[in-house]
Amino acid sequence: MGNKERSLFSKLVGSLVILLLPVLILSVYSNRVNENVITSQIKQSGISRLSTLATQMDNIITQLETFTYLLIRDPNVIEFQDLSLLNSSYYEQISRKKLIQDKLYLQSASTEWINEITVYSPRSGQTISTVNGTSYDLERLQRLSKDNWNFIMDDDHGNKQGTVIHLTFEPYQSSSGIARANSIIEISFHMNNVIRMLEQFQSQGIGEALFYKPDDIFLSTPSCPPELLQEAVSVLKRTQRTQLAHEGNITLDVSGTSYLLSYSDVQVLDGYVVNLVPLSEILTPLRVTNRFAYLVLGLILIVGIALSWLLYRNVQVPLRALVRGVQLIKMGQYKTRIPLQANNEFRLIVSRFNDMSAQIQQLIENVLEQQLLTHEAELKQLQSQINPHFLYNSLSYVISMTKLERKDAVLQMAYHLSDYYRYTTRVENQAVRLADELKNAADYLSIHRMRMSRIRYSIEVADLMRDLEVPRLILQPIVENALIHGIEALEGPGRITISGSLDGNGYSLIVDDNGGTMTTVRLQELQKLLTNRYGERSEACGLLNVHRRLQLRYGADSGVRLSVNAASGLRVELYWTEKAVEDEAVNRG
Repeated sequence: MGNKERSLFSKLVGSLVILLLPVLILSVYSNRVNENVITSQIKQSGISRLSTLATQMDNIITQLETFTYLLIRDPNVIEFQDLSLLNSSYYEQISRKKLIQDKLYLQSASTEWINEITVYSPRSGQTISTVNGTSYDLERLQRLSKDNWNFIMDDDHGNKQGTVIHLTFEPYQSSSGIARANSIIEISFHMNNVIRMLEQFQSQGIGEALFYKPDDIFLSTPSCPPELLQEAVSVLKRTQRTQLAHEGNITLDVSGTSYLLSYSDVQVLDGYVVNLVPLSEILTPLRVTNRFAYLVLGLILIVGIALSWLLYRNVQVPLRALVRGVQLIKMGQYKTRIPLQANNEFRLIVSRFNDMSAQIQQLIENVLEQQLLTHEAELKQLQSQINPHFLYNSLSYVISMTKLERKDAVLQMAYHLSDYYRYTTRVENQAVRLADELKNAADYLSIHRMRMSRIRYSIEVADLMRDLEVPRLILQPIVENALIHGIEALEGPGRITISGSLDGNGYSLIVDDNGGTMTTVRLQELQKLLTNRYGERSEACGLLNVHRRLQLRYGADSGVRLSVNAASGLRVELYWTEKAVEDEAVNRG
């Protein structure tokens, strides 16, 4: 084992020790704070569960209260106010009372809590109720109307189950109160409903549950120890003097046992639901777990040292060799091979990597060679598509000028034709100076101008661009399209403008005509044809020709852009970058 290997192994073991030492220190420290953390989580969980319980109680009580508002506006209840004064038969009055009583039973049975509903008619002193024997007592009703929900306990000790009553009367007048009410509806429920909900809450968790209301009103489940109940009520009373919050937690000790008292308010009843959880039952398993954690950390340290060496020798060394090989392949060094002789599963991976590297090298060489040949053939094929149909018109012009003995016109046409075809037929050089391309376009336009004197053209290209090397015949097809499809059909003067600009490594050649017939729909059709490599439309052949050649030479980000100019003619922009050429050269090299 070399020094380098021993050094790496020592670093690995040292890293393991350095990693486990803070864990051990933090574990010791966490023993002192974990109880507080767990207690905090219990507090949050208790508050959340109590808040849900309080919300459920609020919703049920609010639903009961809403029933009274609906009933007091019921047409039958309104009619009951003066039922005894109406000239109706005894049977009809009984039927109407029966209808109201059925509605009361229906409303009473529509909630989870058992409740009783009574309708009073102050004018006649009659009552309709779900409870037999209920009579109209104005003095009692006046006492009950002072509070929203009234707690009526069954005895004077304040710790027994009682009844909660709510009155709704109409019309409501704060000055006269219930004395002049037309109708009064009383709804009540027994505190057994609250106790059943507390028992259900207690069955879903741990600890004891109770309901506490200031003024010595409290209820608890039968399982709650009296000593714990009295201590909890005493703590709540003391805290009440400093004003109980909307919800909170209090810690108390009862007979040497620590309890967490969590509470949340029931807004409608102006009381609190309380949960008492013994902390010792929760924290004891945590302390046992902490001791077990110390043992596990010691075993991890011992086993980790043994595994570090095996991991390094059997995994790290071959994996490092594989990673380095992949990086070299990524950098383009396809001759890379891994000389490592592994004695485990990595032996097959190393062998397959070497085979893959050899295959990739062979494949890249074959694909690159085929790509170069394909591009070269496609360039020659695209260039051969250029259509010299205007030659016939040019020769006709020469014949006509010869018959008219216009020697100067014949010579000028011959010179332009000679220069033009000399340039277009030199296929051995695929790259030329932009100045030569501009000269060829000028010859082409001059030939057409001799035939049609109304044609005007101008070439405005920066001198810095004229020495650029560009593909042959990228400008002439664009000019030809501008003539044939742009201004040839015009009755007035036709103008073609060629301009060039550069921005950093980006270059642009723009050909504008004043054809005046280009529309948005037509422009979209031409743009769609440019995306079709094998387009068959003759008017798009030249554009597609140039577009593909620019892309082949300069990359997919180069090509032809089409737009409508101010004269409603077609603007064709040829754009490319020299950087793309350099990148392509690097890729091919």
